[in-house]
Amino acid sequence: MDTLIQFVHALAVAILVGKVVLLSFVVAPILAKNLDREPFGKVVRQLFPAYYGLGMGTAVAGFIAVNGLVAMHSSSSRLLIAGGLWILVLVTEAYCRSTLTPQSNAIRDRLKEQESRGTVDPALQASWERVHQRSIYLNSSVLLAGCSLIALIR
Repeated sequence: MDTLIQFVHALAVAILVGKVVLLSFVVAPILAKNLDREPFGKVVRQLFPAYYGLGMGTAVAGFIAVNGLVAMHSSSSRLLIAGGLWILVLVTEAYCRSTLTPQSNAIRDRLKEQESRGTVDPALQASWERVHQRSIYLNSSVLLAGCSLIALIR
């Protein structure tokens, strides 16, 4: 049973890190380079809820696996840190999916409407840039948490 739980934990870590690396360094740059703004926006709006949902699922699986390891071996600082990292990942992914993405979409819709009329409110543009920057920071924190979880696997 121990081997199975360790495998589930390692798989959750691999999926988490892999999804961030794939989207951030492969998929998004290729889409941005090859699609016009409108189709790019449509693809991203479909992609991000699933992307964050996958992150939430891996966080739940990873957290359950860590708790299984704690139940089998008692608590250690390594397992407590891993459990805390999984909670951080879950909260971050849930925030990005349920709050940040809809906020970003609403701002982009308003910007697109303003662009069609030929004027863009600089404050609204700055607001979108802040939301986008926040998503980058949060995505980076999930990647850092995933890399930390790799270091904790033994």
